Amino acid sequence: MSLSLTTRQPRILDRIGAQVAPSEDQRIERMIAAARTFLAVSTLFALYLEPTESKYIVFAYVLMVVYIAHSLAIQLLVLIRESSTSAFRLTVHAVDILWPMLISMFSSGPDSPFFMFNVFVLLAAAYRWGLLETVATGGAATALYAGSTFFGPNIGSRFASLAGEFEINRVIVRGIELLIMAYLIGYLGEEEKTLRNEASVTARITARVQAEFGVRGAVEAVLEEIEKLFGSGCALVVLTDSNLDRAYLWQVLRPTSDGPPTVNLTELDPAQRAVYQLDPPGGAWYAAWKERWRGGGGFKTVTLDEHGKRHRNAIWKPAPGLLHAHAFRRVLGLSLAFGNEYSGYVLLLDPERAPSGASAAAFLLALSRHIGPALYNVYLTRRLRSRAGAVERARVARELHDGVIQSLVGLEMRMDVLKREQANPDIPAAAELDRIQMLLRKEVLNLRELMQQTKPLDLGPKQLLDFLAYSVDKFRRDTGISAKFTSAFEEVRLPARVCNEVARILQEALANVRKHSQAENVLVRFASSSGLWKLTVDDDGKGFDFSGRLSQAELDAARLGPVVIKERVRSIGGELALESVPGHGARLEITFPQRPHA
Repeated sequence: MSLSLTTRQPRILDRIGAQVAPSEDQRIERMIAAARTFLAVSTLFALYLEPTESKYIVFAYVLMVVYIAHSLAIQLLVLIRESSTSAFRLTVHAVDILWPMLISMFSSGPDSPFFMFNVFVLLAAAYRWGLLETVATGGAATALYAGSTFFGPNIGSRFASLAGEFEINRVIVRGIELLIMAYLIGYLGEEEKTLRNEASVTARITARVQAEFGVRGAVEAVLEEIEKLFGSGCALVVLTDSNLDRAYLWQVLRPTSDGPPTVNLTELDPAQRAVYQLDPPGGAWYAAWKERWRGGGGFKTVTLDEHGKRHRNAIWKPAPGLLHAHAFRRVLGLSLAFGNEYSGYVLLLDPERAPSGASAAAFLLALSRHIGPALYNVYLTRRLRSRAGAVERARVARELHDGVIQSLVGLEMRMDVLKREQANPDIPAAAELDRIQMLLRKEVLNLRELMQQTKPLDLGPKQLLDFLAYSVDKFRRDTGISAKFTSAFEEVRLPARVCNEVARILQEALANVRKHSQAENVLVRFASSSGLWKLTVDDDGKGFDFSGRLSQAELDAARLGPVVIKERVRSIGGELALESVPGHGARLEITFPQRPHA
């Protein structure tokens, strides 16, 4: 989106605005056209009510009718066209500047209330472009106003009234007012457009930061966007892992064609780390090479701290190896820090769209405040997923080692005994084969349970109770143990994450009953008590090695109780309690809030 009236160096506003959708220009034109039509009709009505009737009132009415027709035609054009050219916008804007002067000439001259019509022209310039263009519009309007004052239809009477210089003073005051108004409107308009465009660019880049892509994919996506935004020929990102004392380099190179930038990731060896060793002078900085008249040169640096405050005496001197590896004359830098684990910097070499060093550094710093936390969240999410996967793999490995593998080893030993017994026809093998068959049946059931527990769950509050009832019924069918599920509710209000954890807790509890309790009857109840949900599993098996009731804190202190269930209960903010009567059964009870925080 072009924001300039003349050929010049692009401002930061232009750079950001170029990233906005092309339809933004047309949307602005439609808003201005609607305002122009409303203003034209209102002006005609105000002209009718004007108390001092000019002798050129007929011309004023004709002009207003023409202006209304002009406004309606412009509004129709911008409604039916998908885009507007720069020439179209400039032509319409030039006509808008002329209208206040013409209306004033044929109404009440310098005292015309339609002098304020210039406010619309200034607002249109501010919405279309920015500060410089609005001030230029104010200057043009001031010149036209002065011309209409001296060379209007009443030229003779106007020169006669200049004797006391009252008219000249009024023209000067009105001109100054118009220029001040132009500056204020242009400044506010440019700031508003800058903030809006920054928000649009930030939202688009943030949308590309997704945990599914991983940390590397998210970083590369952000670097591609930043490289395109600033037009840098090369972007460097160096990150140091303080925990592992390892450093990594991302290098983004602009493509020679219209394809995407090339992104390379390498781990730096000690020699390379010396080349890319850099102490950032602040939160963000812009440096440009300046030749000295005595020979040599250095980087003139504009530095901002992490709060955006400018440092006056900051000095930035890159390592000679960096200048040798990447020859550059201008650089835009940003300091990085992700928690206590990662630190580093970003360098955008020779950016084409950063003519104003301070504004470019300020925008890059503001952008990092939004993108940085998003990237760190991706890192934390991936790390949590990795840890959760490692815990689950360790649990599965433990289950396999303690269950299936041990049983298979025992089965191998029994088969070896059976082979030796087969050599003696007097020893029957049927009993041993029955034991082997029972062992195989048991391990098949163990494997089924393990596979069931590793399947992903996606339960909502409407499916939770049905799933609990199904799990209990499946347990009864698979094991032959009498099992029953009861609940006074048909539906619960819980987040999906909590529903999944409750389902896993019940699966683990039933698996423990089958493996260890030697129970004949199991009763599972889901109830509510004192603002808490309560899930209890009662069995009439052999119970635990202790007698009485132990809370979760007591279980932790004594290192008793099922570890997996305790971890899952903690994850939903609940409490676990175990009751045991050795030889007569046990009760597992979990309680958790009806309105959890997560």
